[in-house]
Amino acid sequence: MRSYRGLWLGLSILSVLNSSCCSTTFEDKLKEFEERISAQFNQLSEQIKSIKEQQIILREELSKNTGAYYASCRAVPSNSSNLHMIRPRDGITLPFIAYCNQRSSLGSGGWIVIHRRYNGQLDFERSWQEYKEGFGEPDEEHWLGLKKIHGITRSGEHELLVVLRDFDGTSKYALYDGFEVSDERTNFTLSLGRMSRGTAGDSTKVSDGMQFSTPDRDNDRDGNKSCAEFYRSGWWFNFCMEANLNGLYKQKDDQHQTMNWYRFRKDYQGLKEATMMIREKLDMN
Repeated sequence: MRSYRGLWLGLSILSVLNSSCCSTTFEDKLKEFEERISAQFNQLSEQIKSIKEQQIILREELSKNTGAYYASCRAVPSNSSNLHMIRPRDGITLPFIAYCNQRSSLGSGGWIVIHRRYNGQLDFERSWQEYKEGFGEPDEEHWLGLKKIHGITRSGEHELLVVLRDFDGTSKYALYDGFEVSDERTNFTLSLGRMSRGTAGDSTKVSDGMQFSTPDRDNDRDGNKSCAEFYRSGWWFNFCMEANLNGLYKQKDDQHQTMNWYRFRKDYQGLKEATMMIREKLDMN
């Protein structure tokens, strides 16, 4: 895309120079060129806006289709990881598109991916409204949205699987036997069970019982600063955290402004990849 853009800019410059009269000053040529660039940019911006509007319309139409959705990723008959329409059993949450992971590091599927990062292309420094509704594409880097996560977890007991990888290629995981997010009236408070299995260590224990915070909505327990504003992300901050999987995407930072999990290696060095997945627990009764 960049090579085409560079070629187009070069041809545009030549076109302006060749078509201009010899008496035209350099300033006039430059002004004409800038006007052409501005017009092309505005046209491209309108096209992008139109495409995004069409995507929204298509998603809204798809969400109205109640004939092809599943109550959870456990209910999906396919063993292949893919996008599916999910409508939680709470009877309130509208259907939405989610990525179902059917082959986790534990060797079993049925997981709804609620958070995924692997290349740093998506900005996670977002507002309360954006964390509430979700952002990104469900088959790429994304945050599913607190409202959807609440709808999923209120429909039954769920477990949480966190899969991590650092920049050296080391992978670790943490499995929690309980995970629930409350509604917006309590600022999407996190209720977390115990870490039942894993190699990454328990770095979310300090977030249990915490309300969600964003740079524009401070709900942490630190009276001296806003943790979300300082770490430039949304998370269940306490005083402030031992994990922040929505932090800035970089390997090292003196102020710990990274996507981190402290007990991964007993420091706040940034991680390269992070995925959070939830799955309804089977009724063993």
